[in-house]
Amino acid sequence: MTNITPYSEELVKKFKEDYALTAEDFWQLKVGKKQLWIIKHNALERVATAEGIDWKLECLSFAPDVVVKCTAYKAERYVESFGEATPNNSSNKFPYAMAEKRAVDRCILKLLDAHAYIYSDEEADDFKKQHKENVDNEEATDLINSAPRVE
Repeated sequence: MTNITPYSEELVKKFKEDYALTAEDFWQLKVGKKQLWIIKHNALERVATAEGIDWKLECLSFAPDVVVKCTAYKAERYVESFGEATPNNSSNKFPYAMAEKRAVDRCILKLLDAHAYIYSDEEADDFKKQHKENVDNEEATDLINSAPRVE
């Protein structure tokens, strides 16, 4: 049995319908007994464009620990969040870009009332690593299942 909130499921369905996103834009990550919905960064930027979300960025801390502050706006509403990239939480060779993506994605999700229900794939290197491992395992399973059976 998976532990996914109904609100998360509703949001994923709404995003697919309202913003023409596909199954390729999302994936699920198992964390303990929970299943989390993960959305790709480029899909979130397409959603932000469709929703008229704008933002401005400010770099608050520089290498090796990069912190970027994002202030995002949609109509009269605005939110702020931070993105960070340090050698401890990112193996990315472009820490400024990583911190920016994390800050922007968090703000977009907050403005869409999806923060903590859907996570950006930029949130953690581990998300992508585990997703790749899951995809590799699924491909291996598909190959095994499609192989001719010898009786």
